[in-house]
Order: sequence, then structure tokens, then C-alpha cells
Amino acid sequence: MKKVLVINDSRFESAILKDLLTKLGYDVKTANEYSALQEVNNYLPNIVISNLIMKETSGDLLIKKIKDVHKDMVCFLSSCSNLHIEDYKYNKVDDIIKTPVNVEELNKLLKKFSPKDSNTIFTFCPYCGGKFGEGTYSFCPYCGEKVSRIEARV
Repeated sequence: MKKVLVINDSRFESAILKDLLTKLGYDVKTANEYSALQEVNNYLPNIVISNLIMKETSGDLLIKKIKDVHKDMVCFLSSCSNLHIEDYKYNKVDDIIKTPVNVEELNKLLKKFSPKDSNTIFTFCPYCGGKFGEGTYSFCPYCGEKVSRIEARV
């Protein structure tokens, strides 16, 4: 199951987005600007959705900090304003979510950034060559490299 972290200083906006994402089948956690980086490191979401304007920081700056460490994490900036992605590419923002968003628009955007084949079949780690047992892996049990979400068959 894909994991999403919603970062917003408004509990109401977080709850609405969490409800929409849950309806789409995502596992969702919420965080405010103060606990965001710690939550990213603990929860390791596939997707981060950060509100642009918060009390002491902005979502694009948080996304830059997240992407400096987790380069492959998909990060969206959310705002009720009309934003242009070109203005935020320098902070490594993947795309913009204009709020309020309906479930169809949100699903369409999220699918655009989903891997085409989320359950790739492997028998060996593509990094170290260690042989997988049957099951689903996010990290290689031998070398610890992140292998996304793969299904292994023996």
C-alpha cells in the first residue's frame, strides 16, 4: 500500500485531504511543519503533500529539505492559490495540487507519478545479487538498499 504524508498547519485541511486519500486506498499520516522532517524519516512515505503557506516556513522549503535526503520521494505542493510548477522546480517540487481538490483530480495526479509496474518480480537483489525468499520487499535483507516495492518468487 502506498504511504502518503500530509504536511499542513491546518488540522481541518489535513483531515479533508487525509479522507480523500484514504478513499483512494492510501495509508495516510499527517504532520505539522514542526514534526514534518521527523515524520518523513520515521514513516518513509512514497508521497509527501505539503501546504505552501504555514506559520514559520513554506512547503516548498520543506520539500527541498526532504528531497535533499530522499531524492526519489514524490513531493507535491498544495495551495488554494494558482501556482505554476515552473516557479517551484528549483526546490524540487514534483507538482502542484490546487485546493480544494476533488477525489477524481487527486487520483489523476497521483497516478501520473505512480510507477508503471509497482510489483516487479525479482528473485535476486538488483544491487548486491542476494537471493530473495518468497514475499514482498521494500529493502534488500542483505545489503539494505531500497528496492521500492518488489514481489519476489522462488
